[in-house]
Amino acid sequence: MITVKEKLAAGRTVIAVNVGGRNPDVIAALAKFGADLAFIDCERSGIGLDSAAELLFAAKAAQLPAIVRTHTAEQAELVRFLDRGADGLVIPHVNSAHEAAAAAEVIRYACGKAAASKLLVVQIETALAIKNLDELAAVPGVDAYLIGPNDLAYDLCGERGAKNPTISAAIDDVCTRLRAQGKRFGMPGPLAELPEFRRRGATFLYYSLDWLVQSGFQALERPLAD
Repeated sequence: MITVKEKLAAGRTVIAVNVGGRNPDVIAALAKFGADLAFIDCERSGIGLDSAAELLFAAKAAQLPAIVRTHTAEQAELVRFLDRGADGLVIPHVNSAHEAAAAAEVIRYACGKAAASKLLVVQIETALAIKNLDELAAVPGVDAYLIGPNDLAYDLCGERGAKNPTISAAIDDVCTRLRAQGKRFGMPGPLAELPEFRRRGATFLYYSLDWLVQSGFQALERPLAD
């Protein structure tokens, strides 16, 4: 069976679904219906170490790989999630090659021979990260780059989630440069924005549980309206 790392390396789309909090029962459904990864978000949710461990155990039971987005890049924090069975890490606000290399080194330190099987995703969500992108993209051990358009908009325009030509141009620039270097990358991809996701050459699709629920209700409303 092809692994997520192999799927990414082959240029195939990988779907990572943010489970939306402490929702272990959701994970079996994600595995059943085709998600590639459970995305456990400790940065922008109330999930702590104990709750993340519960979600990681649920993912193991469902045979669905699970990655954790941490709220810092501190070594001690990263190690604790890896020790509890995370299949990979998402590191937010990575601004330099040094920071990316440090995260890759933590995985090697914590996981030993198993490090090669762990997924490392770094987030590009500041103007400084874009400035340092070529050096960031040269760091060994990074499997994918996740663009954070909301935080990037705040850094560039002072408004989180803003959509304007400046943000679009910045995202296009990041995608073009990563694609030119043969790197795998992605971003949030709600249904309405999937054409742009594909046009930019992204293959790491970050999807939220909220969007899945929204799509389900929209599908339900159509027959109910008839």
